[in-house]
Amino acid sequence: MSGSDWFTLAYTVLGGLGIFLFGMKLLSESLQTLASDFIRKLIGWLTNNRVVAMGVGVLLTVIVQSSSVTTVMLVGFINAGLMTLTQAVGVVLGANIGTTITGWIIAIKIGKYGLLLVGAGFVPFFFLKSVRWKNLGKVLIALGMIFLGLSFMSGGFKPLSKTDDFHSLLHFFDADNMFSVLACVGIGCLLTFIVQSSSAMLAITMSLAAAGQIDYHTAAALVLGENIGTTITMHLAAIGGTIDAKRASYAHIMFNVIGVSVMVILFPWYVGVVEYVVESVPGAVSSLFAVGSEGTAEGLDQLVMMKIAAGHSMFNITNNLFFLPLLPLLVRLVTWMKPDKGRKSKKRLKLAGDLGKVSPELALEEAEGELRLMRDVVLDAWDETCTYVRLQADQPDLFNHINHLENVTDNIQMEMTLFITEVMQLPLSAESSKRGYSLIRLSDELESIVDYCENLAKYRARLFRDNLKFSEDAQRDFDDLVKMTGDFLRASAEFVVERLEADMEDESVRELIKLSDAMGERADKVRDGHLERVRSGSCEPLAGMVFSDMVVALRRIKNHTVNLIDARIGRWEERRDALRNLERLADESSEIQPVS
Repeated sequence: MSGSDWFTLAYTVLGGLGIFLFGMKLLSESLQTLASDFIRKLIGWLTNNRVVAMGVGVLLTVIVQSSSVTTVMLVGFINAGLMTLTQAVGVVLGANIGTTITGWIIAIKIGKYGLLLVGAGFVPFFFLKSVRWKNLGKVLIALGMIFLGLSFMSGGFKPLSKTDDFHSLLHFFDADNMFSVLACVGIGCLLTFIVQSSSAMLAITMSLAAAGQIDYHTAAALVLGENIGTTITMHLAAIGGTIDAKRASYAHIMFNVIGVSVMVILFPWYVGVVEYVVESVPGAVSSLFAVGSEGTAEGLDQLVMMKIAAGHSMFNITNNLFFLPLLPLLVRLVTWMKPDKGRKSKKRLKLAGDLGKVSPELALEEAEGELRLMRDVVLDAWDETCTYVRLQADQPDLFNHINHLENVTDNIQMEMTLFITEVMQLPLSAESSKRGYSLIRLSDELESIVDYCENLAKYRARLFRDNLKFSEDAQRDFDDLVKMTGDFLRASAEFVVERLEADMEDESVRELIKLSDAMGERADKVRDGHLERVRSGSCEPLAGMVFSDMVVALRRIKNHTVNLIDARIGRWEERRDALRNLERLADESSEIQPVS
C-alpha cells in the first residue's frame, strides 16, 4: 500500500469511528430523554435484593447505551448515599449484561439502510413540534449514524487484506494457542484502557471481522480483553470518592478479571460452544446478522458478527450468573481488601461524574441524593442550635460546631449549583430542566435556613456575654415558637426530599399549610406579648432587643421552609388560599340551618 492509501485508510476509519461514537452518544441522550420518568422509577426500585439490583443495572445500561456511563454514575450514587455497596455491586453485574446490547445493534444487518434511517429521523426531528416525536427522530438519526460509521470503518479496513506486513502481524494474534489468546486479551485490554470506551473498541473489532481482516477466534479474545479494559473508567471515577465507591470499583475489576481468566483457560470450548449455537440458529434469523457478500473477502465467515455479539453476551451472562449467588461473599472480600481504617466520614459532599460521560437523568438522581444528605446536615444544625439556645451556660465548642455546619452547607450549596448548572447544559426534557431548577433552589433555601440557625446561636452567645436573661413569660413564648418552628421544618424537609411532586389535594400539603398558618399566628401573639412587656417595663431593653432579633430569625427560618415546599411543588400561595377558601365554605355551610 502506498502512502496515500494509508492516509485514505486512516481518515476513513477515524471518520467512521467518529460518526459511530457520535451516533452512540446521540442515541444515549435521546433514549434517556424518552425514558426519563422510567429511569427515575428504576432508581426507586433498588433494594438489597441482588437479582433486582442486577435487573436495574441491565435496564439502566440498555437505556444509556454505555456501561461506562452507568458505572461512573454509580460512584456518584454511592457518594451521595443513594446506594449501598451491595446494591452498587449488583447494578454493576447488570451493567455488564446490559452493555452487550451494543454488540447486537452493531451486528444486525441493516448497515446499508443507514441513510434511510437518517432520512426517516430527519422528518420528525425537524418538522414535528411534539418533543416525544423529535426525540424519536433523534433515535432514528442516531441508529443511522451508527450503521454508517460501521460501514465506513469496515470499508476502510478492507485494503489491509493486500498488505503482507499486516497479515504477518495478524498471524501473531491468530488466537490459535494459549500465548496468542493472552496476547489478544492484553491488546484488547490495553486499547480499551487508552480509549476508555468498550463500545468503540467493540465497533473496531467487529469492523475488522466484517472486513475479513480477523477471524472469530481473534475477535473473541480481543472482546474478552475489552471487558477488563472497561473497568478502568469506574476505577478512575472512584478515586477521591467514598470508601464504598472504591470497594465497588474493586469488585467490578475482580469479577471481570476472574471471569476472563476462566474463559481464557476454557477458550477452545468457549468459542466452540458459541459457534455451535450460532450456526444452529434458523436461517431466517441468522440472515439478519449475516455479513453481506458484496465486495467481501473470499472465505469470509458470514456469521462472524453474530458470533461476536453472541460470545460477548454469553460471557457476561455466564460470568454474572456465577457471581450472583456469591455477591455477599464478594462484598465481604472487597470490604476486607479495602478497610475503613477507622476514619470518620466527614460531612462534606462530592458530586461525581465526568460531564463527557454523564447521563443527565442519572446526574439529577445523584443530585437528589446530595439533597437528602444536605437535608440531614440542616436538621443536625437545627438540633444543635436548639440545644445551644436552651443552655444556661455558654459552650464554645457547640457554638463553633454550629458555625462549622454553616460552612458545610455553604460548600454543598455551591457544589450543587455548579454541578446542576453544568448538567443542565446537556440535552434535557422540559420536565428534567424544571427539576434541575428546583434542585438549585432547594439547596439555596436549605443553606439559608442554616444561616439563620447560626444567627440564633450568635444572639444566644450575646446573652451569655452580657449576662442577660429573658423573663419567664418571654422564655416560655420563645420555647413554644422554637418547638413549632422545629416541627414545621422537620416535616417540610422530610416532605421535599421524598416527594417529587404533589397535588393540591394531597393531605401532606394540607397539613404543612396548617402548620405554617398556626406558626404565623403564634409568632404574631409572641410579638404582641413582647411589645406589651416592653411597654410595661418588665423586660430589660437590651434583652428585649435580642429577643426580637431571635423571633425574627425564627420567622425567617419559617419563610425559607415555606420556600422549600414551593420550590418542590410550586404555587404555595395558590394552594394555601384554595385551602382557606375550602375551609371558609365548609364553615359557612355548617352555619346554614335546614328549612323545616
